[in-house]
Amino acid sequence: MLESLSVRSYVLIDHLDISFSDGFTVLTGETGSGKSIMLGALSLLLGAKADREAVRQGESSAEISGVFSVSSPAVMEWAEAHGIEIDDGSLVIRRLIKVSGRQVYTVNGSPVTVREGEELGHLLVDVSSQHAHQSLLRQDVLRRMLDESASIGREALVYHDEYIRVRALEKEKAEAEENIRKASEEADYMRFALSELDAASLKVGEEEELRRDIEVMNSAEFLRESLSSAVTEMRSASSSLSEAMDTIRKAARKDQRLTEFSDRAESLSIEADDILLSLRDHLSSIDFPESEMEEKNARLMQIQRIRRRFGGSIEEAIRRRDEYRKRLEDAENGESLLASLEKKLDKERAQLIEKAEALLTARKKAALILEKRIEERLRKLGMASAAFSIKVERAAEPGPDGIDSVSFLIAPNKGEKLSPIQDTASGGELSRIMLALKVSIRSGSGVGTMLFDEIDSGIGGSVANAVGEEMKALSVSEQVIAITHLPQIASRASRHYLVEKTEKDGRTITGIREVSADERVKEIARLLSGETSDLSLEHARALLEVQGN
Repeated sequence: MLESLSVRSYVLIDHLDISFSDGFTVLTGETGSGKSIMLGALSLLLGAKADREAVRQGESSAEISGVFSVSSPAVMEWAEAHGIEIDDGSLVIRRLIKVSGRQVYTVNGSPVTVREGEELGHLLVDVSSQHAHQSLLRQDVLRRMLDESASIGREALVYHDEYIRVRALEKEKAEAEENIRKASEEADYMRFALSELDAASLKVGEEEELRRDIEVMNSAEFLRESLSSAVTEMRSASSSLSEAMDTIRKAARKDQRLTEFSDRAESLSIEADDILLSLRDHLSSIDFPESEMEEKNARLMQIQRIRRRFGGSIEEAIRRRDEYRKRLEDAENGESLLASLEKKLDKERAQLIEKAEALLTARKKAALILEKRIEERLRKLGMASAAFSIKVERAAEPGPDGIDSVSFLIAPNKGEKLSPIQDTASGGELSRIMLALKVSIRSGSGVGTMLFDEIDSGIGGSVANAVGEEMKALSVSEQVIAITHLPQIASRASRHYLVEKTEKDGRTITGIREVSADERVKEIARLLSGETSDLSLEHARALLEVQGN
């Protein structure tokens, strides 16, 4: 249940705080007073997309926060899955939108994404807008509502996952067939290229190593001269270090403090001897047969040729070698590979059909139950003679949502033929069908809050009375919040809020306040006739008294 809503610097709202209670609450106001702004603020908490234009002009950011009391297992599961703790059954949702475009979205202090917020929003509040009834014309919406009414959404997800697996296998099989076809067409070229690549025995880094070796060979004479000179100098240095070490040792007999220098001189002498031996060994190794130079140059040219022919690098050439080998193997083993894929695909298709049949049966059973509920609700909503039916038919092929098509049929008047609602129902009838659906599906579902945004569009008189009664009856088990322009609905609410525009310091501000007693009578009178005449006021008082308000 929504307990409170706080809005700061959002569109025309400077700041407002509003508390809600259980039961039936209505919001009314003049056209253009800002009722849609109130809905927009709440929608942001429920995961709607936001942009910087939502920030009130002259402010750096807009902030909307709301407190919800929750007990729904679905909400608890969502919170646990997202690592969010719920203390005392309360959720505090906060959305901050900055002019820069940056956003902060948190639930009980933990950051969430807009997608996660939208998931949570669907569990907390069921929103029906004045244009939502148009969604009844969409096949996917009808099917989803039917599944929701019978709690078979999980089965539908299991089927959908199986459908995705089948489509993935079909794609894999098609790709395998295409690869085998291409491999067969290019087999001769790939065999020739593979023989050349295999013969080359490519190694990453070999080209660079060859270049270094060839450079050393080309510099052999210079290296020999340099190393010979270095050996001579190191021999002299080693001899000098040895003499110096002996001299320091003799002096250390008289002054023990010189022992350290003796030891260090010894280390230098040992290191010098080691360098001398290493230089001699390296000097002796700089003797390259002419054939070795020719072999290395030939190998380098071979690698460069391979590199140029197969992608510009050794890594790419190796990748192509492995690709050609696999494609040739696939072509040679094509029949067995395809047979294996076909067998696996047949098995998955059989499981898909089995799940689709089970889902079809469940939907047909659900349709029989739901259509009766809706028909009963429609009678209460002023469509006493209406006949309503949900048609679930087998489709030609399995689709992502099943092997069936779902259509809602209605005969608004007695003696008429049942026809799809998009061909028969008027706007007012669609509004009532949507309300009947919502009540039939959501009542007692644990969603907590149901918000109706002027879904009473296109109705009036006794039908409006019936819609008001239905909402009031629904508020016994759910929190109901309705944005309405009908006095028949507004008079039945236990709490009434007025949305209005005012001017302050030369700027327009949208505000909201609870009205009761005489103020509520005036607002009901305005809804009745557009003005507050003595007659409309008298009618408003009578209407409120009849409803016990």
